[in-house]
Amino acid sequence: MLRPAALTLTVAISLLHLSLGCTILELTDEGFSRNVLWLLHGYSLYTPANGTFYLDATQWPFKCTDTGGWGDFFATSDELVLDWTPGVEQPDGRECARVKADNVIDLLHTLDVSTAELDGMAVTKLWKLQPWLQQQVNATLRELRGLRGPTVAFHVRGGDLLADLTVHERPMATPASMVERAIEAFGSKAQGGTCILVGDDQEMLAQTAKVARKQLGCSIYRRVPTPRKGGYIQREFTAQPLKDRCQQTVQLMQDIHLMMHADYFVGSFDSQLPRMLETLRFALLRKNRRSFVDASPRREDWYETVRKYWREHTGGREVSR
Repeated sequence: MLRPAALTLTVAISLLHLSLGCTILELTDEGFSRNVLWLLHGYSLYTPANGTFYLDATQWPFKCTDTGGWGDFFATSDELVLDWTPGVEQPDGRECARVKADNVIDLLHTLDVSTAELDGMAVTKLWKLQPWLQQQVNATLRELRGLRGPTVAFHVRGGDLLADLTVHERPMATPASMVERAIEAFGSKAQGGTCILVGDDQEMLAQTAKVARKQLGCSIYRRVPTPRKGGYIQREFTAQPLKDRCQQTVQLMQDIHLMMHADYFVGSFDSQLPRMLETLRFALLRKNRRSFVDASPRREDWYETVRKYWREHTGGREVSR
């Protein structure tokens, strides 16, 4: 823990950054959701007194144009965020604070603030799709409205995440445990409808479909998995031609909105995408927090504390929802 003097110095440095004319947040070559979360944290922390907020997407592979970035998919303006280009902060002599993901994380720890509130404030301003992308998302949502309810979305992640968990010998969510968590968290309310399977590992998706069909009695609606049979590998995605990366990012955006709007959601916080979805479902759509569950062994979703209390006080019986 930081001593008071060190804490004061750290806050002073952060406030010095806030006194500059603008902020440039550097996006990284890591995953889409991880970068979005850094943006949501940083936007709320750095914009109150620091002018224009720029996004440097030089390393960010999720784009549709060579010089693009956030603005390829989302609305940009002086009141929101702008894509950074070299020299953009020079015309009026302003000096911009360059912020990396580590700076955002350090400031979060220093201030000891909840990311839930920060992200909720930011996402309502920044998550505004470009019109052409909104049209494609709307078409996907029309498919959702045609499915038999209740709809339960499962996010099944393999690929480089699965490899990382295996190397570090960390327990992981399995197809069976994800369906078990759905039953435990949602009870009979989530049965007999449609299970929406979104993910990257074709074998794990097939296993999840088999278990869900048997345990939840649901029909299966599957989205198109990543072209790589063994799952998503970030470095391989980054190496693809721009056209392919654009197309797959659009597909990802359609998947994200499908999972946002589903009646229930099951995913693992070992992946950053469910963490982002938790904010999108509740801050944008005002979904009931009971409709979302973290299937990782850590069980870190917002409502789990309440579920745990009632499991302990009802002998594990389903509580009326």
